[in-house]
Amino acid sequence: MDKNKQYKIALVLYTDGLDYDDRVRKEILTIRKLYPNVYFKIFAIDLKNREESGVTSYGIPYRVPYLKTRKKFGSGTHILAKAYDFFKTVKEELKEYDALWCADVQSFMFVLLTRKIPILWDLHELPLQFMGKPYMRMLFRYLERRVKVMVHANEPRLEYLISEGLVKHPNKQFVLRNYPDFNEIDSEYDEKYHDFDKWLGERKCVYLQGINDETRADVQSIGAVLQIPELAAVVVGRVYPDRMALLEEKFGKDVLQKRVYFTGMIKQLKTPQYIRKCVTSLIFYRKSSMNNWYCEPNRLFQNINNGNPVVVGSNPPMKELVEKYGVGVCADTDGSDQSKIVCALETALSKMDELKTNIENAKDNWLWGAQEGTVKNIVESYLK
Repeated sequence: MDKNKQYKIALVLYTDGLDYDDRVRKEILTIRKLYPNVYFKIFAIDLKNREESGVTSYGIPYRVPYLKTRKKFGSGTHILAKAYDFFKTVKEELKEYDALWCADVQSFMFVLLTRKIPILWDLHELPLQFMGKPYMRMLFRYLERRVKVMVHANEPRLEYLISEGLVKHPNKQFVLRNYPDFNEIDSEYDEKYHDFDKWLGERKCVYLQGINDETRADVQSIGAVLQIPELAAVVVGRVYPDRMALLEEKFGKDVLQKRVYFTGMIKQLKTPQYIRKCVTSLIFYRKSSMNNWYCEPNRLFQNINNGNPVVVGSNPPMKELVEKYGVGVCADTDGSDQSKIVCALETALSKMDELKTNIENAKDNWLWGAQEGTVKNIVESYLK
């Protein structure tokens, strides 16, 4: 990599909102810190599907193009047509850039069709779409040959791809785990937080985030909290209307209003404000797919690094971390058995002092900044 040259990287992304994509934010800011001669622009597709340009809250220019296919076709349908429409809409602009950073599996069309510049494919999850039919597996192996670098979210996922024969070029593979960066936290507490604080009072609170469907054990997690009378819960993130209706039907609207606070979507840098008001967090990913099974979500590390013991399921990455360092309790379930969640939660509450001591001794192991060496290796391989 030529330190005297300016490099312009186009980053393509499908997102619920640029300020909510914490991994992308951390990657970009770390690279900008290490390499001031590298510049980014984000090209994103989001839920609003309206033409928009601007600068993110962390100072990176972006463009969200309007796509006719996203208006014409319903959500989750005609994926290839939408992916090609995104590529076709921005491909002329990409010619101004020295390299392409493709975030997550959905950006595969850019990996397939972009020419003449180095490509990095950042797989936030397993590429399950490519792991079924033989021709899709062949396509993935072709895409692997096309990229300069492939980044994975953790070692178990990379090892799984290798065992499945999907990854054939080990020298291209890097692991960048989604550790939090707690050097950055929003110091301003808004009206929503103060409303939550008043609602909670002196009660003990359980932190729940991203429990937006049955694969995250939403019903079982809330049900477990409600079985312990002295506990309340805060649910951070979107809860879809159909799931909210199901929760209200099962537990009662009045009970939920008294015992569970729903924040809706909030910015990543505000999540620690809520974590620090809680005594523990429930984190479950049911074995509905290998992506779930090998998940170690950002909020696992966020809670630990904020001194909050965790109750997790039997998923290998989370189970190994929690049991090795004693920073929480592992329930003997993937989240499908509510009674086992209750048992694990009660154990965590009874061992709180011990768990917090273990966290204090180990929490520095999981900070994003500890991976700067890995980021350097990625960039040097990518832009050499």
